[in-house]
Amino acid sequence: MIWFIIGIAIGILNGLTLRWTMGRLRLETSLTGVPLVTLGFVSRMGLTAALLVFASQRGLTTCLLSFAGLWLARWTVILVTAFPHLLVQLQRS
Repeated sequence: MIWFIIGIAIGILNGLTLRWTMGRLRLETSLTGVPLVTLGFVSRMGLTAALLVFASQRGLTTCLLSFAGLWLARWTVILVTAFPHLLVQLQRS
C-alpha cells in the first residue's frame, strides 16, 4: 500500500511541476523556455523511472501499485487543472 501512496505523491509532484512550467512560458521568451521545458521533462521522467525501477525490484505487485498511483494522480491533476469549473459545480451540488 505504501507504494501506491508513493506513486500518488510522485504523480501529483509531476503534475504540479508541469503546471508550474507551463505557467512560466511566455511567447516573447520562447528561447528561454526550451531549457525550462527540457529540464522539467527530464526531472519528471527521472522521478517516474526511479520509482518504477525501485518498485520493480520489490516485485510485480509493488510495481503495479506504484504505477496505479502514478496513473491515478496524473489524471486527477489533469482533470483538476483542465476543468476547474467542474470542481465549482461539484462543490455547489
